[in-house]
Amino acid sequence: MRKLLLVFLIGLLFIFLLALIAMLSLAIEDYPRIDRKVILTPEHIGRAKQIVDAHRYWIHPGALVAARVTSADADLAANYLAHRLGKGSAHVTLTDREAIIRLSLPVSGTLPGRYVNPYLNLQASVVEAGAIPQLRSVQIGKLSLPDTLTDAIVPQLVRWLRRSPEYRAAFDALHLVRVSQKELSVVYRWEDGFSHEMRASMINEEERERLLRYQTLLAANSKKTGSVISLAEILPSLMRVAAERSSSSDALAENRAVILVVAFHVLGISPERIFPAALTAWPRTAPQEVILDGRDDFAKHFMVSAAIAAYADTALSDAIGLYKEIEDSRHGSGFSFNDIAADRAGTKFGEQAVASTASARKLQNRMLSGLDDGDLMPAWSDLPEFMPEAEFKRRFGGVDAPAYRRMMQKIEQRVADLPVLQ
Repeated sequence: MRKLLLVFLIGLLFIFLLALIAMLSLAIEDYPRIDRKVILTPEHIGRAKQIVDAHRYWIHPGALVAARVTSADADLAANYLAHRLGKGSAHVTLTDREAIIRLSLPVSGTLPGRYVNPYLNLQASVVEAGAIPQLRSVQIGKLSLPDTLTDAIVPQLVRWLRRSPEYRAAFDALHLVRVSQKELSVVYRWEDGFSHEMRASMINEEERERLLRYQTLLAANSKKTGSVISLAEILPSLMRVAAERSSSSDALAENRAVILVVAFHVLGISPERIFPAALTAWPRTAPQEVILDGRDDFAKHFMVSAAIAAYADTALSDAIGLYKEIEDSRHGSGFSFNDIAADRAGTKFGEQAVASTASARKLQNRMLSGLDDGDLMPAWSDLPEFMPEAEFKRRFGGVDAPAYRRMMQKIEQRVADLPVLQ
């Protein structure tokens, strides 16, 4: 009897393994069905800013707020997130009462069989059903999931996500989702505490400890120096500590923390604006005007671009920088190529700070002996600035014209030659 039971159990295990292999062969494919680049333009940044600005000025606790996103922007956002979070690609198509989502993600690690570059290709429909849409027609590779199985899995997934404060706040706020060919409309209720929970959960506890460490050091240093200080004087002392910590910690994370703390200081933003608990727990820096090559706007451009590149990516940083200059040419001080130079220098600095462990430590070591302004900011005195839109277009023809591209090539070469990036 025991032998029969053992044979039976071995048979069940064998059948289970065969079923698992079969499911794997159906789910995993050796090519991506969606393969798209991420292209961000100043127009995309402008539309995103309009949505944020519209909400920022009239939302209040208890209000129902409607966010409307065009089909093109929903598709762009999905592809950007797939690339940013999973190094993959996505495509979203909106129809009446339905959104069709296609996603291709590379699978890390080695899989048995023929797979050289395995991909997980998913397709699903999000269909209007009452206030909150339902997931339907889920397909993973060649494997189709019955809707009954999806209906059983999704509630469990939601319950699991709700354990995290930020997801719980988002689920509680969600009121209504509507889909049409032209736009995705999301209605949510802004409640007291929602913003607090979302902001507090943006960065985990370990990262907050890193930020506190560098905020404490920067606060102490700021009280010893004058009211005007160069960015080249601020960064080395913090990066020296980052280099010491990186021997037993994550060099990329240490660099990110330094960049974010310095960016806050340069912009005059207190940490509690992002982390409410920092109001009493974190030391404050003394007020300082931070300059780069004699100008405070260069320091701001540099550090904002560095922070975006370190925490998001280069494409987003470049698009935001260019958007700012186009807006300045229309409504502000004018289009300035020297601001673009500061943007690009900051972007490359932030990119190198987190590109890899070797790159992160190389940047730290380069700064141990100190910096000059010329190490961070390329030559800029011959670059045109303060150009109204009409003059910018007359001289350079717009952002896709040959004259503009030649100027950008000159700037990129100067940035690439910066000593801190060598």
